[in-house]
Parts: sequence; C-alpha cells; structure tokens
Amino acid sequence: MALKPSPLRLVPRGRAATGRSSAPKRLWAVELVPGRVRTALLSMTAGLRALTGAGVRVEHLARLQVLGDRWFGDGRGRSTFASVSTGEVRGVETLYDGEVMAPPGGRSGARMTVSASGDRCTCGNLGCWKTLATTGRLRARAGAAGLGADTSLDELVNRGDAPAARVVEEYAQNLALGLVNVQQLSAPGLFILHGEAREGGERFGTVVEERLRAAVAFAGAEEPRVLVGTAAVDDVELLGAAGLVLPHR
Repeated sequence: MALKPSPLRLVPRGRAATGRSSAPKRLWAVELVPGRVRTALLSMTAGLRALTGAGVRVEHLARLQVLGDRWFGDGRGRSTFASVSTGEVRGVETLYDGEVMAPPGGRSGARMTVSASGDRCTCGNLGCWKTLATTGRLRARAGAAGLGADTSLDELVNRGDAPAARVVEEYAQNLALGLVNVQQLSAPGLFILHGEAREGGERFGTVVEERLRAAVAFAGAEEPRVLVGTAAVDDVELLGAAGLVLPHR
C-alpha cells in the first residue's frame, strides 16, 4: 500500500544546553554596581524561563547522559546499564529496569568513598572517588613519574613505555573502584565510558572490565562488560535532554 505524503511539517520544539552549577537547580546572578558587587541565588528554572519566555527544565548531567545512551547510544535495547563520565569530572548514573535511579538529593557518585585515606576532596572528606579517578589525579601521577604534569591520557597510552603504562593502569584501576560499588549494589552489567576514556581506547576499557570482573561475584547476574563510547559526551547529554522533554512537549 502506498503512503500518501503527510501535510504535517516537523518544526523545532526546544533547545538543549549543557552547563554545570554547584548548587543543584539554582543559579548565581551577579550584578556589578559601581562600588559593590551584588549576588543572588535564584531558581534556575524561573530565571531562565523569565529570560527566554519558554518552558525550562533543569536536570543533572549524569542523568541526561544515561538517557542519551538509552535512546541513541550503546544502551539502546537494554533496560539496565550504567553510563559513566570520565575526565575532569567523574560520575555514573544507572538505568535500572527502565527507570533512571534518581532519588531526590541523589548525586552522580563522584564523592563516594573508595579509600580510607588519600587526598582531601573539595567536599572535605578523604578517599572520595573524585580524588583518585579524574584528570587531575592522572596528571599528578604522570608528573611524579617524570612524564610531564600536563600529559594527557592519549599521550600516555601512545608512549608505549613501562612508566606510562603503569600510570594508565593505575588510573583505570582507580576508575574501576567506584564502578565495583555500583555493580555490587545494582548489577547494571553494562558500563558505557564517556569522556576522557575515549583517549585510552579499547585497552583502557579492558583493564577496567578485568578489574570489575575480578572484584565482584556475578553469580545469578550478568557478567559485567565495559564499552568505551565513541560519541562526544556533550552530544550524548544533549540528545538525552531532547529525549527527556519530548514526552512533556
């Protein structure tokens, strides 16, 4: 049966933009006045709605990322998996049985405790995942090994020497520490790595996967797998944001 051309025309219905705020769903407004600076903590949604005249919804980046993976990425067709941010920031969000695990006040896991000691985190605690498995830690370890404090993961992976390989291995192991906790609690089975992990390639993902499988018992659960995403993380987040608002348009 031949389909008739539809008279309907698709039109854009919204715009997604990534950003970060240390105060969830709040926006710092700064007004420069001669002789003084005035600041106010405003509702982000109300402030942006007043500015744009359009409907506004604010959501955590990690939650948008897992939704982007679910609808457009390597999580398509799955009801349970975890999406992981790597690089300057660290975080993980889980889709469990078709629902994003996002309780009020929940965070992305960057400050979960994975060590009883170590560097002090910006939150004031010791042993946070954030202090062991972000770019800052990688560069510090590379500098201590005489490889340069500004060296990237890509450069370390491609050096091909033993000192660089040890730094990369440690970084992957530290990343896996937090994911072990997630696997133990909710057994997502599939972990999709975004961001800096792309520079490490397949070998980096394999090290994380091997550490996961060695640290957790998965009898009765799916054996954990790690995939290194190929899409730019901002693209995944923006796609997740678009998918988030479509049912509410």
